[in-house]
Amino acid sequence: MLAIAAQAPADVLSPAYEAVVRQYVSGQREAAVADMYGWPDQRLRDEMVALSGFWRKARACHPCAASLAWPRIPVRAALMLHSDCAERARREGQRSQLHESVAVTIAGLLKDDPAQRTFARRWYEGMAGLAQLENRWDEALAWAERGLAEFPDSSQMLLVLGSIEETVGAQATFLETDEALVDPNVRRTRANLLYAREVRTHLEKAERVLRSAVAADPSLLEARLRLGRVCWRLGETAEARSTLQEVLDRKPDRGTALLAHLFLGRLDEDEGRLDEAARAYETALALDVGAQSARIALSHVHLRRGDAASARAEVDKVVGISGVRLRPDPFWLYPWGPSVGVAERLETLRREASS
Repeated sequence: MLAIAAQAPADVLSPAYEAVVRQYVSGQREAAVADMYGWPDQRLRDEMVALSGFWRKARACHPCAASLAWPRIPVRAALMLHSDCAERARREGQRSQLHESVAVTIAGLLKDDPAQRTFARRWYEGMAGLAQLENRWDEALAWAERGLAEFPDSSQMLLVLGSIEETVGAQATFLETDEALVDPNVRRTRANLLYAREVRTHLEKAERVLRSAVAADPSLLEARLRLGRVCWRLGETAEARSTLQEVLDRKPDRGTALLAHLFLGRLDEDEGRLDEAARAYETALALDVGAQSARIALSHVHLRRGDAASARAEVDKVVGISGVRLRPDPFWLYPWGPSVGVAERLETLRREASS
C-alpha cells in the first residue's frame, strides 16, 4: 500500500499520484501512462520531494514507522510508470526528459535500498539497451555511463557500456571540418584525421571498460569476446588472438563460439594465412551451416586464393538459403550487444513491479 495511516505520514504521496500508481500496479498500464503523461514538472517534483524525504527518514531510523512502511510503497511501479511515460513521449516526438529525470530520482532511491538495488541496476541496463536498440547512441552512452556511476562494480553495466562504445567506434560518422579550409584535399585530410581520432577514442574506452568487465567477472564471455574484437580493431593482434582463444577454451555457447571462430579467421586473413582462415570459417559453419557471415567470409578467402569457382559456390549457397533461416546470424546481432532482447527484459521489470 502507498498510504499507511497508522505507520507513515499521510502526505508521503498525494492521493492523486497514489491512484495512478495503483492503476499501473493493477495492470492498467496504458491508462496509468495516459493519466500521468501530462502532469506538469512542479507537480511531479513535489511528489519526488515527498518520496525522497520519506526514504531519508526510513534510512535514518531502523526500526521505526517509516522504515516499516517503506517496503510497502510500490516504488518499482512508479519507476516503470515514468519510464513508460518517457517512451510514449519519444514515440510522439515530444521531450522525454521530464519523466526520465523523475525515473532517475526514483532509481536513486532504489539503488540505496539493498532489497531493491538489483532492480535499479537492471533498469539502467534496460534504459541503455533501449536507447541502443533505437539508434539513440548519445543517449545510450549517457544511460550506460550514468548506470556505471551508480553501480561501478557491476560487470553487466561494464559490458553494456563497453558494447556501446565499441559499436559507436565502429560506426563513427564522417566528421565535417572547417569550411574555411577551401582546399578540398586539405579539408578531406583533416576530416579523415578527426574521424580516425574519434573512432580510436571510442575503441580505447571500450577496451578499458571491457577489461574491467572481464576482471570483475571472468565467466562473462561476451565481454571477453568483445575485448578480443576491439583489440583487433586497435591493431593489437596478438592480444586479440589470445583473448579470442580464451573464449573458445572456456566452452562458450554455439553463437559465441561461432563469432570467436569468425573473428579468429579474420585475424588469419589479415595476416595472409588463408588456409588457416578458411579452416576457421569452416569451423564456424559447422556450428551453424546457415551462417551467412561465415559463408561470405569463406567465399572471400577462396577468391583471394584464386579459386573463383569455390567462391561463387559459397555465394550461391548464401543466396539459396536467403530468407529461410530459422534464427538470425549471430554476427547480425553482434552490433546490438546487450540490447538484444531488451524489450522482453523491460517487460519482465514491469511484471515484477506489479507483483
